[in-house]
Amino acid sequence: MDLMELLKQAQRLTNDTNTDTEVPGVERTMSQVLQATKEFHSRVTQMGTNDLQAHILLGSKGVDLPKLTQKLESLSARQTFEPIDPVTETNVQAYLKNERENAILSVIDETNRSIFKTVERQKWRCIYSEWGEEKEALLNALVGPNQQDFPVQFQMVPTAMADEPTPYSQLNGQEQMYAEQIAIHNRSNILGRQGPNLLTTFAQLVQGSFNDEPVAEMWNVLDFMTALPPVSSSIDPIKNRQTSPQFVDQARTYLERRYRTYMKKFIIANLAKARRGGIPNVYNMVRSYVSVTLQGQRALFGLHDVNNGQPLWPHVYYSLRSGDLDAAALYLKESGTCPDLLTLLTLRKNGDRDTLMVKLEGQLKLEYNSRLRSCSDPYKKAVYVVLLACDPLFTNAELMRSIDDFLWLQLCILRREDQSENNLEQLTFSGLQSLILEKYGENYFNAREKAPLYFQVLTLTGQFEAAIEFLARTEKNRTHAIHMAIALNEISMLGTPSSVEQPLLSSEPDDPKPMKRLNFVRLIVMYAKCFERTDTKHALQYYYLLRHFKSEKGTNVMLTCVCDLLVENCDEAMLKLVFGTEDKKNSLRYGGIYAEFQMQECDKYSLAEMVGDEFSKRCDYDSAIELYFIGGQLDKALRLVNALLAQVVHQPTQNGSVRNRVGIFIKRLDAALTVRKSDLEPQVVVTYTVLTQVKEFFDLYYKGALRAALEILTNNHLIPASSSEVDECVTNTKRMGAEVIKVLPDILLAAMDIVYQEYVKLMDSNEKASGFLDESKCLNKEPAVKHLRDRAKAFTNMAASVPYRMPSTTNQRLVQLEILMH
Repeated sequence: MDLMELLKQAQRLTNDTNTDTEVPGVERTMSQVLQATKEFHSRVTQMGTNDLQAHILLGSKGVDLPKLTQKLESLSARQTFEPIDPVTETNVQAYLKNERENAILSVIDETNRSIFKTVERQKWRCIYSEWGEEKEALLNALVGPNQQDFPVQFQMVPTAMADEPTPYSQLNGQEQMYAEQIAIHNRSNILGRQGPNLLTTFAQLVQGSFNDEPVAEMWNVLDFMTALPPVSSSIDPIKNRQTSPQFVDQARTYLERRYRTYMKKFIIANLAKARRGGIPNVYNMVRSYVSVTLQGQRALFGLHDVNNGQPLWPHVYYSLRSGDLDAAALYLKESGTCPDLLTLLTLRKNGDRDTLMVKLEGQLKLEYNSRLRSCSDPYKKAVYVVLLACDPLFTNAELMRSIDDFLWLQLCILRREDQSENNLEQLTFSGLQSLILEKYGENYFNAREKAPLYFQVLTLTGQFEAAIEFLARTEKNRTHAIHMAIALNEISMLGTPSSVEQPLLSSEPDDPKPMKRLNFVRLIVMYAKCFERTDTKHALQYYYLLRHFKSEKGTNVMLTCVCDLLVENCDEAMLKLVFGTEDKKNSLRYGGIYAEFQMQECDKYSLAEMVGDEFSKRCDYDSAIELYFIGGQLDKALRLVNALLAQVVHQPTQNGSVRNRVGIFIKRLDAALTVRKSDLEPQVVVTYTVLTQVKEFFDLYYKGALRAALEILTNNHLIPASSSEVDECVTNTKRMGAEVIKVLPDILLAAMDIVYQEYVKLMDSNEKASGFLDESKCLNKEPAVKHLRDRAKAFTNMAASVPYRMPSTTNQRLVQLEILMH
């Protein structure tokens, strides 16, 4: 609101004010009006509209305007608005704290936004799904079952689809081939045959059928690294790998063989310059390779011991790089230089490590540290570093053109953990593994785009578990990683944790750094869960690989996995597939894919019992009883049937009801008990027999056969026939199970109702007889009425004498019916 509007509002309020006395009117002449107009015009022109309005507004409120103006003029605007030079305080700790908190808050904020977007997207997806289902239900409701409201002309169209199509397999072509090899391998193990190495089998399969060179190379390097003498399954693979020098030798040999292959291809591509000749061996191949790579005086600049354009040390280095010590020794012998180095190389080639060799190594290390560290010939320095295993910090861009060259040099200069040499510059196997896995890691190798390269580096440094876990995180290579883990586990070379509940990659407290353990059980279960419903046969083959593992509860992991499969998919088709076809004569099943796994602790009867127990915990008693029949656990089946009968035996029979289904189980149990009865608990069998009699009693009761129903109870001594039998029936009840006691109130009520109906029928006949003046018949029925009253009294006494708390409604109803009979 500006001053103009404020002024207008104030004038409007002033005009609306009613005063008690009238102001005397003053008449002005035209000259006075003109003079007043000029005065107002001059004020407005001098002070401006805003100032005039401010004076009018503030003056009406009693503000002293001249005094206020003096106060405003006395204020110094310069002191108020003069800029001040900022003085900053250097507080590094507070600054870093703020930066850290800001970074944490930004991450939290970004995470919250991401979660909110995900939840929002999931919410709308569910809403659209529900709308679609609702729309489909509405459309189906509009169209009647016979589609009379919307008549449509149907036309039969031929199709190639089967009437009952089988579920589509979730396995692709490569996974199918892997699964077939797993099945063949398992069959050999079950039959006790010593089949081929599974890892070699997989490597050959990939090489011949997959047409994927990077994957084939990964299998080849893993196959080569594990081509060692078999070890016992009781030896820890992690500790054995760290203490055995064979893995380092295998890795170095693999890199040397691959470099020889590279040299051959390079020479073939440059045949005109290579000038090949002589015997086809490493010696001549190295000579040809060096003649192509080192041409001209510029390439020989800085190299030592050059004779007729042929440098010595490149020949020696590439001979060592190719893994041929004989060729390197021959070049040194021909040159006649460094006899000590030639002697050391000869001793190394023969595998001798005596006092002379240790002395020579010491002398040559002194020579290297004093003269060769500043040498201009990188090939000579590299030869000394490789043969003396010194200077792990040595690097040269010309010699290390690939990760293979770097890794080979590091493997050559490794020192074992137990060596007592006090050398601060020595490199150990654990140090090299930490360098690759932790210092460099996935980012350095660009592992997301070069997964085969990173896998090979980890494998060559003996870190099989970390390599497989890395591959398993990529969708493209997950299948290969899982089967690599399977192959390593079968030859006892995979490090697994002590608990199957551990994460996919973990480590034990006493494991050497930085070695990890792969949770093989978790890996297989995650893989097999994807296709266990559509490819159950293959899933069971994978679960068979877990037969030697134990869960936290001590149960067999294979049994646990198959049990979970059956609990989630327990229909008749699945039971028939796993356990075979049921024989109607003895309720046993024969055949089934699980019968292939012939193991004492993992047989199909143990599996059926475990699945039945799980169903029993989940209160799915129908499925539990079915599985107990399959597993031959009649005792547990009897107990469950008794528990179900105690709940539904007093109910009338209806189609599809629990009572009706229990009747089917009773028929099967009766047939099985004729064969097996001696090995069952007598109390359970007696309870079952009584409850089946009670079921028959209620069947007759609801059919209206009252006397036959009452006779069943009398024969089983469940209810007294007279007051004298109350004590006997009470004693008999104490010996029965809790299931019978639970239905006793319903039995007494039904029995009392039968007696009351008999009484009513008898009294109706008495009234009709008295109408015809047949007094003799009335007198003859008096004992029958007395007997019925006595029996009703016995029921009431039994309900009061039973040492169990009867429901109050039961006692009330019994007393009520007894009173109605008097």
